[in-house]
Amino acid sequence: CLEPVIVIMSVRRVPWVTSNHSRPMAKSHARRHLGRLHTRTRMGSDGDFVPSFAGGISPERFAANSLKRMITHAAARIVLKQMEGIAPQTGTGKSADPGAADVNAPHHHTDAERNIANRQKLLQDMLTDVPMGADPNEWLLELARKDGLLAVRVAEARKGYCQDGFGWDDVRRLCSEDVDTDNQTLLQAIMQEQYGGSDKQQSAQ
Repeated sequence: CLEPVIVIMSVRRVPWVTSNHSRPMAKSHARRHLGRLHTRTRMGSDGDFVPSFAGGISPERFAANSLKRMITHAAARIVLKQMEGIAPQTGTGKSADPGAADVNAPHHHTDAERNIANRQKLLQDMLTDVPMGADPNEWLLELARKDGLLAVRVAEARKGYCQDGFGWDDVRRLCSEDVDTDNQTLLQAIMQEQYGGSDKQQSAQ
């Protein structure tokens, strides 16, 4: 664990020098070099070495990718919910008020209403039948092939939810609380396995 620390510190001290120290390195190239280095070897806040995941990505990037997929899914559901109040309803029934219009009477939907209903069904089918997968942009591109404006609307909803709607502080708090609780539960289970079992064996003897 100590060797990567020494490497990182030495690179920081001479950031604009190549590996053979033969000539100065361009600053832009050096920044890219340092960026690649920190994705492979870096230090956590407590000084522990943090290895990269498969593909050379950091744990934070891995988590960000997962959150982006979840936020995209949430944005699609937000747009779907918005359209539910606009799309024409197909339910039937009679009003208790004799003077009210018969809701069973045929209703001629406008082109706008039919367009919204079709988009609502398309988005619902996409959420139900098409897995979002690792890259939510691929899912949005598939939606765009069917309805470009609807895909743009979901993308804009994703941006707004990410910036203003999603509770980032709550995620950190909940994750920290869950880790603390799970660690306590795990420690108790380990202690029970290690010492509870031996006590039972001794009492049985």
